[in-house]
Amino acid sequence: MSADRPAPLRGYIMPLLTPFNADGSVDEQGMRTNIAYLIGEGIHGITLTGSFGEFPLLSEPERIRLYEVAVEEAAGRCTVIAGTAHARTDTVIELGDAAARAGADGVMMTPPHYLRPCDDDLRWHFGRIAAESKLPITIYNNPPRVAINMSVSLLVELSQLDNVVTIKQSSLDLTELIDLIDITDGRDGFFVTNGQEPRALPALLMGADANYGISPLMLGRECISLYDCVRAGDLAQARAIQRKVNSIRRAFAAAAATPAAALRYLANKRGLAGGCTRAPISALSDSDMRLLDQAAADAGMTSV
Repeated sequence: MSADRPAPLRGYIMPLLTPFNADGSVDEQGMRTNIAYLIGEGIHGITLTGSFGEFPLLSEPERIRLYEVAVEEAAGRCTVIAGTAHARTDTVIELGDAAARAGADGVMMTPPHYLRPCDDDLRWHFGRIAAESKLPITIYNNPPRVAINMSVSLLVELSQLDNVVTIKQSSLDLTELIDLIDITDGRDGFFVTNGQEPRALPALLMGADANYGISPLMLGRECISLYDCVRAGDLAQARAIQRKVNSIRRAFAAAAATPAAALRYLANKRGLAGGCTRAPISALSDSDMRLLDQAAADAGMTSV
């Protein structure tokens, strides 16, 4: 089946966290609050139930409900990409069908986690998903999380599957992103997006169509404007924004807490909906809070 509408993936795209209430339930109103804030700041797109959304902690009905909440709140004002990653191929397809029913603009998935599939396994997995998808697909190469780094040649091969419109490249090697951009350059309706926020500026300069990152929740419109600064050739301002982003991301890397827990803490600090942790994730240590507080001050983060 061919997806019947494109997923325009240009600009700055925010991976949403999943706010939890004190009793461990999903805070739907908190999710709406964060989406409304980001749209008001000019975000181009959002993704949900991905790495920062802590999808392994969510049941499938919870993930599906969050698709519905995000689409309802966005109301066509930004692109909504539903995270459908799962180790089981059938479940990825089922979640994609649910995302289509909810009205999402596209779906995104990593390779199956934990199983360490070979290239032939990945060809079969993504091939079957692409053949059955009702929505445009983003294939997400995320070796730091999945422990598989799909080669550029394999990604180019997968990018030619029906319904695959985007590769999100989070390899730690910048040249692998650049090579992917160069090889697919000029292909109408296909997008290469950068998933490593600390390299947003060089990625956009080298031709990435979009940048994914969590800093818009911390810095709002200023961070989102990085994309427009690059397009306008205002590299001095783009460098200044990138330095602020990197201040936050260095603290995330240095903290003992999970990145999602660090994001949750700073969202709460801003007055947005970070919420509480869900087991087995614990609250931040005092040392992590001090580290993040200093990074937020260095980046000029303010309350909303």
